[in-house]
Amino acid sequence: MAHTRSVLIIGGSGFIGTHLALKLRAGYKVFATYNRHRIFLPGVTTLPASLFNRDWAKRITYLARPDFVIYAAGTNNVEWCEAHARDAEQLHTSGAATISNLSEIFQPNFIYLSNSYVFDGSKGNYHEGDIVLPSTSLGKAKLGGENFIRSKALSFSIIRSAPVLGRGNGVTPNFLDRLRIRLTRGEKCELANDELHNFAPVEGLVEIIQKVMETNARKKTFHYGGLTKITPYEFGLAFAKRFKLDPGLVIPVRSSYHGSSTGERIRQDYSLNSSAAVESLKFKPLFLEESLDLIDKNLIPRS
Repeated sequence: MAHTRSVLIIGGSGFIGTHLALKLRAGYKVFATYNRHRIFLPGVTTLPASLFNRDWAKRITYLARPDFVIYAAGTNNVEWCEAHARDAEQLHTSGAATISNLSEIFQPNFIYLSNSYVFDGSKGNYHEGDIVLPSTSLGKAKLGGENFIRSKALSFSIIRSAPVLGRGNGVTPNFLDRLRIRLTRGEKCELANDELHNFAPVEGLVEIIQKVMETNARKKTFHYGGLTKITPYEFGLAFAKRFKLDPGLVIPVRSSYHGSSTGERIRQDYSLNSSAAVESLKFKPLFLEESLDLIDKNLIPRS
């Protein structure tokens, strides 16, 4: 009988982790960890885990005996990370180091999920080989995780993504959930208008991760983003118009974590260039309208 390969998803109860578990369960033995928010996924073994309890993390790792570890733990909330810089470092850097060290005996392919904030936002359209110089606590914590995995893991892939969009898991509301709920209730929604991103659907990120696993890519860094570069405020307007909600409820604001030493506000550009991943992994990036069509199609309860 063929060996069914095992996947350990750290952060399996989060937005991205849940989408990964639901997609991978058909072809892999999937273990997904949660911390405070327990989640039940048919066909997936969900396990409580604390990244700060090494003994418990070791038990989880030895139970899963993973062929792949996907590190999706933490938060992409920049404001929270600025206010809790030490916690952000523990989640994105120390936690990844702990799991990498504990799982090393099984020699898994360690897939670390990073994001565009490892760059300083000064130019945009970043390629994988561009200089990383984060200016936010989130970016610094993510880069710390990248550097540890790159220097210590025997086999790894790092995937940096633009902000990803999709339906949440019903447990922890994500950016799109909060936007949709507030606009549906007729409540104002303040969104940053001083940083550019190429938002992309979560389904594409899951596809890239799946292809990295299938092709057994090793010691590689990939970028994932869409083909339309806009601010969160501009995305909010487009979302409201697409779903016949009131765009007047979307209010432009400035991010609290940007600005020069003179107090001047500067528009940052964190967009990622995905051309290398498109060529090597053969996936199709989407324009904003295509992403909104996919969101519309998938705004139904998961199963």
